[in-house]
Amino acid sequence: MLFFIRHWVLNMLLALVMYALLAINIVVYAQPGTPTAYPERPVKIVVGFPAGGGTDVFARAVAQGLSQALGQPFIVDNKPGAGGVIASQSILQAPSDGYTLLMGSTSTQAIAPLLYSKRPYVAADFTPIAHIASVGIVLVAHPTAPYNTVAELVAYAKARPGQINYASGGNGVTNHLAMELLKSRTGTFLVHIPYRGSAPALQDVISGQVPLMFDSIAASGPQIRAGKVKALGIAGPSRVEALPGVPTLSSSGAVVGLKDFSTPGWVALYGPKGMPADTVAKLQAAVAKVLVTPDVMQRFAAAGATAQYMDAATLASYEQAEVKKWGEAVGYSGARLD
Repeated sequence: MLFFIRHWVLNMLLALVMYALLAINIVVYAQPGTPTAYPERPVKIVVGFPAGGGTDVFARAVAQGLSQALGQPFIVDNKPGAGGVIASQSILQAPSDGYTLLMGSTSTQAIAPLLYSKRPYVAADFTPIAHIASVGIVLVAHPTAPYNTVAELVAYAKARPGQINYASGGNGVTNHLAMELLKSRTGTFLVHIPYRGSAPALQDVISGQVPLMFDSIAASGPQIRAGKVKALGIAGPSRVEALPGVPTLSSSGAVVGLKDFSTPGWVALYGPKGMPADTVAKLQAAVAKVLVTPDVMQRFAAAGATAQYMDAATLASYEQAEVKKWGEAVGYSGARLD
């Protein structure tokens, strides 16, 4: 009898030990934010623009790479509206566990908040994770326009103040404010013709209804190569692979005010405020590896972009400078969305 009692007690003790070990495992592995566990389930990347647009293209390329690198699906969730503001605002209420991220852009993070009298959000509402890409924009004109360089355009415009129109994708968008910044730096007066999107604006430049606009290289590159519009200059710090023969606007030394003129778009990965540092570090390391893969670099180059990694601290500093630069353009243009 004593033998059976001892055997029962030993079994109970063994069962308690096994239960305790199981409980410890549950506590450790049930925390999705821990650096050893993340990610344990699919991660959502919110994009503030429709499927097929530039930001969406970059987000899907990075999402595919992160899925392979981290072993869980990274799923793009398109939430278009209000120039990306709706998507960015949706992150403000998301848990800070790293399972809801935002593919932000120049428009959503640097420009849109400046267009409202009461800002919908500020930089401190997000956790910067990594800069993804620099997105080229180019100044294009109708082939018959009587200027072939930005220097010739500025001289022509100064001789005819208020007589030259330019198109954009709408009030407050990047290609509108890039031209306003050029106007303020060069002292020229061009008349803004806003459209409902950059695609119809470019079509009217092609048809000759409006002579001039800034546009993304992804959209205008094929039209430039086909001779339907001509490129006056790249609004970035360097030439781009997609248009190797087109100089930068800042390289036009004859134009006062355009030294260091650079208004490329950009995309970057953000999370909600308060994300764990270990999760941010894990995502940063994965993004850095993804951006140097040949597939991603080729996909970005085809869209007129350059894969460009920055860590969280560098991204935060860069965004601060971008807000200051675009604030100048917003103030000069008087653009408002409320």
